Amino acid sequence: MKKIFILFTLLFIGLSVHAAENYLHTIILEGTDDGYNVILKTDYMPQVKKTFKGNDSLILDVKGITVSSSVNAIYKSSASINSLVIENVANDEVKIYIDAKDISKSTLMAKTPDNDPVILSERFPSEKVFWTLAVFIILAFAIKSAKAITEYENSIVIKKDIKDREIELYKNFQKELANMPKINCKIKNAYASNFMPRSRRNYKELARR
Repeated sequence: MKKIFILFTLLFIGLSVHAAENYLHTIILEGTDDGYNVILKTDYMPQVKKTFKGNDSLILDVKGITVSSSVNAIYKSSASINSLVIENVANDEVKIYIDAKDISKSTLMAKTPDNDPVILSERFPSEKVFWTLAVFIILAFAIKSAKAITEYENSIVIKKDIKDREIELYKNFQKELANMPKINCKIKNAYASNFMPRSRRNYKELARR
């Protein structure tokens, strides 16, 4: 049980760190020879889904993030940007609407304080994959350990129950022995006392004659 407690403590510490607020601080729209770089400056790597409406409209569904109160937009070599709208749609979920010429030719990136810009894809973030696997592994181990402990405790209970039953049976047996009627086996041989040997009987008959 002590090991399970330690594992769950480490798990919850890790999850609490991972569950810390992730803020969107800045959006950078940078024009390139091939299109645009859309760079999101955040505390941690977010999960993003891209949706294009034609060539000039891009919608980003960003999960696991909240808009900072001081969020700003930076435009670099991007004179063709028509509009940029940031919307908090739910807890830890943000939508970003970008209208710009040929925005469909954009590369989505994220930059955290400890890392250089990283290209984002719609795949499940590696951090979430790691913690999801960690949760499943630890839960599986905890369930297995709990099952083993339960089986061990049940075996102890069964052994104790059997021992108690044996003791009770032995006590009952002793009581039955103590209360059983005693049989006197010293029976007089009546036949032997009333029986007269044949030789003596013949002798008496001859004496009478």
